[in-house]
Amino acid sequence: MKPFGFSKSQHLRSSAEFKHVYDLKCKAADGVLLVFAASNSTPTTRIGLSVSKKHGGAVVRNRLKRLLREAFRLSQHELPAGLDLIAIPLAKDRATLDSYRESLVKIVRRLTKRFDENAGKATPS
Repeated sequence: MKPFGFSKSQHLRSSAEFKHVYDLKCKAADGVLLVFAASNSTPTTRIGLSVSKKHGGAVVRNRLKRLLREAFRLSQHELPAGLDLIAIPLAKDRATLDSYRESLVKIVRRLTKRFDENAGKATPS
C-alpha cells in the first residue's frame, strides 16, 4: 500500500501555478467545495487551497485549510494522477473531514470525465 504522506511537491505554491489553474476555468462545485482543475506534466496530483475571509478569522480559516489538506491526504490515492487542483470551501457549516473527502473525490471524478470528453472532441474522426 502506498504511504499517505503529503509532501511539498504535492502543494501548489506559486501564484503562477494558481493563475495557470484559474485561467483554464475548468471548475465544478457541489455546495461543499468548489474545485478548479488543470492537467500537469507530472505523475502527481497537486492541490492548492484558497479560503477567503468570508469564512471568518484566521483561526477558522486555518482550521478549514487543515481539514482540506487532510481530506486530500487521505483521498489522494482515489484521485487520478497528473492534476493540479485548487479547492475552495463554500459552506463552513458543513465543514467536516468526511464531507470534504466525499466532495473532493466526487468533484474530481466529474472534472476528469469532462477532461476525457473534451479530449475525445478534440480528436478528429
